[in-house]
Amino acid sequence: MPDGSYWSKLKFNKKFKKEKLNPIFGGVDKIVLTVRKEGNTINVDQTPLTIRTKEIENDPDAPLIVPDEITKPDILTIQTKQYWQGKISFTSYREDNRIIHPIRVGKNNRERALNFMDAFTKLIRYRGHTFSKEYSNTGVLIDEIFIEIDLREASKRIPPTTKYGSSEYIPTGEFIFKVGKYSGEREWRDGKVKLEGMLARIVAKIELLAQREKEWKEQARISRLKREEEEKLRAEIKKRRDDEVDKFNRLVKLSEQYDKTRIIRQYIEAVKQKAINTNNLTPEKQEWINWATDKADWLDPLINRPDEILDAK
Repeated sequence: MPDGSYWSKLKFNKKFKKEKLNPIFGGVDKIVLTVRKEGNTINVDQTPLTIRTKEIENDPDAPLIVPDEITKPDILTIQTKQYWQGKISFTSYREDNRIIHPIRVGKNNRERALNFMDAFTKLIRYRGHTFSKEYSNTGVLIDEIFIEIDLREASKRIPPTTKYGSSEYIPTGEFIFKVGKYSGEREWRDGKVKLEGMLARIVAKIELLAQREKEWKEQARISRLKREEEEKLRAEIKKRRDDEVDKFNRLVKLSEQYDKTRIIRQYIEAVKQKAINTNNLTPEKQEWINWATDKADWLDPLINRPDEILDAK
């Protein structure tokens, strides 16, 4: 790239040395400009958070202003005031369906916190969402996805002044608004821009967190169904194989049983022929032959003759 003096010399028609460009360039040699459609105030190449934030900000009916004084307070605001006044007490917070704003600030900052949360609540409701409670946590409910919220006042640690003293934490007046938890946790803190000026961005982030979790749950549901289907298929294959093995083992057993039957019959016939040849076919021998034949018929899988003694259990 030319140095800074190049453009100045070029502007005032002064002589300049034209640098030779390196013929070998491995960088991006093309710049693509995105053309915004007429009437669209949002560039398509912006992040989803920026796009959603501008969508909310550009809605002329969206209640984005945090007033100095609340008019027509939301029911959550009313219940929060009643809670602070001692008119509501949660003996069992998990069983009480009433919801209050999740505010943790000093008493001197309650009014500002209440003004902010009332405006936040109204914007959330305007966007078509509701509030819910999971155990002791208050959150926004979007398409059955619960996003936890919390407003607190930052504190400053004052080290102990004595050897055995403890640290003191004093409120700073700086507000911190947190949404979500674990990997989806996100915080906004007072700075050059106060929380009151971040309403649209905060709500946009909550909606995107809910959308991401809903997509994740849907993917998990599909994966679970796929896994269950695969397990079912494996179970069916195993059952067919086990049934086939059982049938085959039964076949082997019956064929072995039939083979034993033939051997027994051959033996019976040999005994009978010997008795005939030796003129020794006595009544006792004939009785034995009849008995042995009955047993062969009992063992023969093609006959399965009943036997009251051998069949007894």
